[in-house]
Amino acid sequence: MLEIIKKASKDSVIYGLGNVSIKLVGLILIPFYTDPRYLSIADYGVLGIMEACSQILVAIIDLALIQAITRWYWDSEFAEKKKSMFFTVLFVQGLLSVLLFCLIWPFRTNISSLFFNNENYAGLFILMYISSVLQVWGQVVQNLMKLQSRSGLYTVSNIVKLIITLAATIYFVVIKETGLKGIYFGQIIGGLFFVVMLAGYIINNIKVKLEATVLWKMLNYSLPLVLGSISGILLSLFDRYSLNFLGELPDVAKYTLAFRISNTIRILVITSVQLALSPLIFQMMDRPGNKRFYSKIMTYFTLVVMICVLVLSLFCKEITKVFTTSTEYWDSYVIIPVLSFSILFGMLKDTAITGLQIAKKTGVIGTVIAIVAVVNLGLNILLIPIFDIMGAAMATLLSQVLFFVIIIIYAQKYYPIPYEFGKVAVMIFSGLALYLLSLLTDDMSLLMRILIKSAMLFSYPFILYPFHFYEEVELERIRGAWVKWKKPRNLFRNLKSMRHSDK
Repeated sequence: MLEIIKKASKDSVIYGLGNVSIKLVGLILIPFYTDPRYLSIADYGVLGIMEACSQILVAIIDLALIQAITRWYWDSEFAEKKKSMFFTVLFVQGLLSVLLFCLIWPFRTNISSLFFNNENYAGLFILMYISSVLQVWGQVVQNLMKLQSRSGLYTVSNIVKLIITLAATIYFVVIKETGLKGIYFGQIIGGLFFVVMLAGYIINNIKVKLEATVLWKMLNYSLPLVLGSISGILLSLFDRYSLNFLGELPDVAKYTLAFRISNTIRILVITSVQLALSPLIFQMMDRPGNKRFYSKIMTYFTLVVMICVLVLSLFCKEITKVFTTSTEYWDSYVIIPVLSFSILFGMLKDTAITGLQIAKKTGVIGTVIAIVAVVNLGLNILLIPIFDIMGAAMATLLSQVLFFVIIIIYAQKYYPIPYEFGKVAVMIFSGLALYLLSLLTDDMSLLMRILIKSAMLFSYPFILYPFHFYEEVELERIRGAWVKWKKPRNLFRNLKSMRHSDK
């Protein structure tokens, strides 16, 4: 069991390098985006709404076929049709992209007026649409590399894409001072370069044949997920939409900044681990001990994510001041802990969904997501007028907690897994207690705050010990790892042994 998780952890690091390169552009460029010389705070608010629209478009164009092909790729019945299935997915998504463009183009000024009471953003919506289409195509190719365990190619290609996108964005935003359009010029150039760079790989993995029968089966599986995917995205975006209509663009800008910072947990850790684990989850379906494997995923995953949540929650004030150029954004730090905890519960929900996916109860997933999205909208409408951006953050957290609770109830009904809920609760409440204690340091000097908060962070794994969190085999592994890695002079030898153990 631990060996399987160890392998998944190594793969997570490899995929993490590639995944970080995809999303890191927005984080690296925060100092430029928050610099009034390049973007006003209202412009940054517009960017937050545009990014929300882009995520919805990506979900529509994708049709959840990436999840479907992941499920069917390992089906022995279709083992000889992998290349034609890949072509079928690309063809359907390409056709849908063209149809949607023809639908959006005549109404681009109306869409701009609807969101911003201003027709001047019509061209920006078109650039955002093109960028979204390229993102979908890139995700399909990335998913294929993941399914084929081409982690090296995945990482290298995405790092190259990062460099191209980053360079192009800096050129247009900072040097040419093209504002918001420059951001999408950079994304489009990076997306096109990615597709062209991998053209040979794509051609070698397609067979020009439409698999109508397989497509129908995949759509039956994926269409309920489309509703769920869009509802899930709306669940995470209603906060910005609601702030836009109930507040002002500067509120959206501050919320977007806090979301970007807290979302690094998803970018750096959650998505990377999920990329490594998703093939293993389906490969383990019929193996002995699979349910214990799924249970330990939740336990270990929660521990890793909770540590990341603590880092951002304890040091949110300091991180915000480091990343932002303008003082107008500084008070956004107060909602970073709330958003970070909501991301933790989002991870728990994604992990709990495993049972429903294995049982092929995708309709349940879609229905629950839709219900929670409506609840989230209601919470935003209720809380934003009272608490402003904190209200939006609270609505997100409450919705994610509700989402997790409902999903775990249904998942356990159709495919019961002996999750270690007691340990999960101990991790969450221990982390929450440390964060609340850290609030007492707000009036201290910077050095004293950092020292005390650092001590709190390092104490977290030890706080779990009296609650019998660690099993004996886990303690033995920890002791062995400490003996192996405690001497810096053995670093390269240990890394070399790890590489040979994978061969």
